[in-house]
Amino acid sequence: MKKILKYTFLIAVSLAFQNQFWQNLTFSDNILTLIKVAFILTIFELLLKPIIKILLIPINILTLGFFRIVINTVGFYLATFLLADFTVRTINISPFTWQGFNIPLIYFAGFWAYVVNSTTQNFLLAFFNFIIKPKKVNK
Repeated sequence: MKKILKYTFLIAVSLAFQNQFWQNLTFSDNILTLIKVAFILTIFELLLKPIIKILLIPINILTLGFFRIVINTVGFYLATFLLADFTVRTINISPFTWQGFNIPLIYFAGFWAYVVNSTTQNFLLAFFNFIIKPKKVNK
């Protein structure tokens, strides 16, 4: 139970950070929908994802691990399928200039928006897990 609450909290925080960065996630009831999405992604992360990884080991080996991105994307599809209050919109980044470099328009729609969101969410989740992980004391 403690692990489920911890993961739900970490995923909710990572979704909030992610939404501040990409600004493409829509939560209709704000905090309540955010918690529901975090709970669904927690159940996917702790229960379904290990089973899917074991079943798809041959495909994962053939693609050198890149199929894990698709597995992570399934979690976001599951959340949008189960909750009508949660949607993933397209990602639009306007062109800009930074340090003399011209960055063109970046546009992700449909499946690619889900892939970018799931990759960002997994990166943030790993980062927050690293921060929270208890330090080992050497004696």
